[in-house]
Amino acid sequence: MLLVNSYTRFGRMVEGLGDEEIPWWIAPYVRDFAALAKSSVLIDDHDDEPGVESALLSLTRRLAQAAAVAHVVANVKGNEDFTAGISATMAADIDEYCGTPTLPRHVNQAGLAVSLLAASLAANDPAKLALIAQAERLQKLRGQMSATA
Repeated sequence: MLLVNSYTRFGRMVEGLGDEEIPWWIAPYVRDFAALAKSSVLIDDHDDEPGVESALLSLTRRLAQAAAVAHVVANVKGNEDFTAGISATMAADIDEYCGTPTLPRHVNQAGLAVSLLAASLAANDPAKLALIAQAERLQKLRGQMSATA
């Protein structure tokens, strides 16, 4: 059955409002934007163990939340302290994910998550600067780890 589903996508994608195809689990919400906004259908795990969130997904979600705060803080007067707090929060989340001692695989995964989030933002987005700073920090850490190995 899995082989049939992977080739035909039967049961996995359904027709949306127009010509697009959408995942079957979001179909009930397509016509009601308010219900979709209130739901958590997009972040629900669809793995074997519902309710268990992967560490990388959790890190990515926290980084995206911090980036959203950075975007808002850019419009606040005297935001230097807020900006420093956002950078410190991102660094703490990344360091927690990478572990002690720092694991190279986790540094690479965190770097990829940070880079992808930063690349998805416009050049003038204030959150991009904070994410770039974290990506550069992770790049240096990765270089230090490869030099000691």
